[in-house]
Amino acid sequence: MTQSAFPWLTAEPLLRPEVAKMGSRRARLQALLAGDLDFHGTVLAAPIHQVHPFPAKFPPALPRLFIQYLTTPGERVLDPMMGSGTTIVEAQRLGRQSLGGDIDPLALHLVRAKISPPSTKALATAVARTLERAETWLAKREAFADYRRRWDTATREFVDYWFLPQTQQELWALQQAIRREPKQSLHLWLQVLFSGIIIAKSSSVALARDLSHTRPHKVNKHPRSALQAFQMRARRVLRILSAYVPQSAPRAHLWAGDAQSLPLEANSVDLIVTSPPYASNAIDYMRAHKFTLVWWGYPLNALTALRREYIGGEALSGVTMEPLPEIARQAIARVANKDSRKGRVLQRYFSEMRRALHEMKRVLRPGGVAVLVVGDATMRGLSTQTPQSLAVIGQQVGLDWAGTGVRHLDRDRRMMPARADALQTTQIEQRMHQEYVLGFIKPGETP
Repeated sequence: MTQSAFPWLTAEPLLRPEVAKMGSRRARLQALLAGDLDFHGTVLAAPIHQVHPFPAKFPPALPRLFIQYLTTPGERVLDPMMGSGTTIVEAQRLGRQSLGGDIDPLALHLVRAKISPPSTKALATAVARTLERAETWLAKREAFADYRRRWDTATREFVDYWFLPQTQQELWALQQAIRREPKQSLHLWLQVLFSGIIIAKSSSVALARDLSHTRPHKVNKHPRSALQAFQMRARRVLRILSAYVPQSAPRAHLWAGDAQSLPLEANSVDLIVTSPPYASNAIDYMRAHKFTLVWWGYPLNALTALRREYIGGEALSGVTMEPLPEIARQAIARVANKDSRKGRVLQRYFSEMRRALHEMKRVLRPGGVAVLVVGDATMRGLSTQTPQSLAVIGQQVGLDWAGTGVRHLDRDRRMMPARADALQTTQIEQRMHQEYVLGFIKPGETP
């Protein structure tokens, strides 16, 4: 193994000496927000971030920067919308207590795997054992027919539309084999490998392109054997794990749940670093993740119902709207003038983010910091004014706004859901070239 093969081994530390000299947390936060937040060309702090595709991940250096300069070892770092777990992993690597939740079952599974990496020897043995078992199950085609009858109509139609019959049998055989892995940490990683052969840009075993970008398009192709793809994926992940030396750190506390209601005591968190979803569901995680989750036993209709609960979703029945500041109301009104329903969808988004920000304020200790990485969105060609509105909403719930930094996206690394050759005039291209990093402090900071 050479350093050129694994460039993350030579990653430079995030040195901001001028920030380290600042006495107050507020001054350090403001200096960080005013500094370089692009991290273009910065290599990954830990290769484990690469084990599974996930759209719109922020670079590991971003949460690492704020964790490094705004907390000390042993303090508590939270990501209430943790996605692929970048904040969780980086907090652990820096010796902080990490806490995280997400409503997405695949995200939760992925982060649980990342915080418990197995030895390469143990995983390689489990992979070989799984492939051997899968070959045995693949011969039991009548058993697969019985298994198909367990799916409800919607799930069966979805699977038949997106997966060839032979691929279905191979994926079913892999699942039967993986479920017989007795060790939980290995079971988690085998499922990550399984998901990685489905959720991919162009090499998915499904009849889909751009699953890793959450914008699947059906294509006519003859995918490789799922067993072969599983073996190839395992080799890649084993190479990644061979270069990763996990550090001793407090165990992360994870949960399945909505950021609008956190299972944490008040005044118990030192720092929050999170990336809320875009307004208007611009990145539709469930649209891609259901391709894996149906094989994990989730009925399609249950996943559709869960999708309605995501912050930024478009369902409006039973939604409680919150009082919002003038800047948010104006953005809603502009959209509503063109499309009344879209206006209500934006109102739902800001209302849900108000509740999430209120929860963040509740769990932060006095003087604690919340860092939100947000993107603007467009609805009917109009800006939603998301960063400006959230800055004011944060103040509305009782947080002090310390400032907003701007970061320019490296789209190849951020895995944004747009084609590389897309016209610059398309709405999705217009709204996803930069992000805004909002900094808040809970009143009560000590000098």
